[in-house]
Order: sequence, then structure tokens, then C-alpha cells
Amino acid sequence: MKTRMGFSYVSREMWDAWITSDAYTSPEQLYRPALRLFTAAMVLAVQNRGKCVIVKGYDVLNEHAPIADEIACERLVLGHHETQRWERPISAKEMVEKGGKLAALESLLLPHKGGQWCIAVTDVQLLLPIPRTRTEIDDTDRAILNMLYNGFSGKEIGQQLGFSHRTIEHRIERLKRGFGARTIAQLVALSIACSLGSAVESRGARRTTGQRVILNGG
Repeated sequence: MKTRMGFSYVSREMWDAWITSDAYTSPEQLYRPALRLFTAAMVLAVQNRGKCVIVKGYDVLNEHAPIADEIACERLVLGHHETQRWERPISAKEMVEKGGKLAALESLLLPHKGGQWCIAVTDVQLLLPIPRTRTEIDDTDRAILNMLYNGFSGKEIGQQLGFSHRTIEHRIERLKRGFGARTIAQLVALSIACSLGSAVESRGARRTTGQRVILNGG
């Protein structure tokens, strides 16, 4: 039977291991049984004696690995004091803007019951460049993007909006150039990243290294 993998399974396994741990438990004893459940988009980091070490790094795209691992370490550095103070695991969903990229994360931090170390499991659910575009987007463009999100074809969008198929294709091509997208799928992803980036900014997040917005904390 194939082993189920994913953040929920990793979290459950590590929660169970943490519950049965004590002050003499090492980080390796806590995370080693769960490593088989990790996906390529998950990062495992350990904070010990003031140093963050990546045990299992991001492995989806090589070009994204350094920034994903750095974000995971920063999340651990920012949260480990709180985790130790509460003396219990803390979970969170966050949007983080860093280095011109937007990351949507889900993480679980587990403190050592002796106060020496802390473990963070971070699932990098989305990691996209935030477009820096000056493309003018009108209501029709927004409607086209919304229908692309929902899986409509160019022909179906034209029928719904009362435009010719060719007009819709021209608008989609202009949007792709504006967002720097090569495909419709990438256009959809980049436009979502742009919208989420604006949401981070509107929540008062300064565009500084590792700035984060808590969407839902545990």
C-alpha cells in the first residue's frame, strides 16, 4: 500500500511524536519517522543554539530552493521564542513576500520540552514572482482573468462577454505580455500572485525582507 504524503500527515505524525517526547528527546528522534511523508515542496528546519539548519530542503524547482529554504528558516527564527514560551506546538498559514516573490506557507513549529531546540515543518504551497507590470487592466480584462481562473476557454469567454474569439485572444496576449507570462496557465498564476501581493501590502506589510502576514494561526 502506497504511503500517504502531505502536510496533514506529516503534522499528525510529528504532533504524536512530540506528545510522547520529553526533555531528553533529540530533534532527530522527533522528525526522523516522519521524513518518509515529506513532499518535494516541504522544508524541515531545526533551530538549535541560535543556529537554523535545513535538514530537508525545498526540492520542486532548483532556482526556487534557496529562497524557499531561507523563508522557512526565517519563519522558524521569528517563531521559536513564541513556541518555547507557550510550551506547545504552533501552526500558522502565512503569505510572505521576499525577494520579489510571494510565498503561501503552512507551517508547524514544535518546541523541545527542555527548551533547547525547535523544529519547523514548512509546506511551501505557492512560490511565484510578483509581476511588476504597468499594464492597464480594465473591467473587461478582470472579467477575462476571472473566467480563465474558472476554466473557460477563449471562445467561451467571448460568448459570455459579447466579443469575438479573436478579440479575446488579442486581450489575453496583451495580458500575457504585461504579466511576463508565456502560457495562459502562467498568466493565471502570475495574476493571482499579483493580487495576493497587493493584499499583503494593503494589510500593512512593508516590502522588507521576510515580512509576513498571519492569515490563520494555531
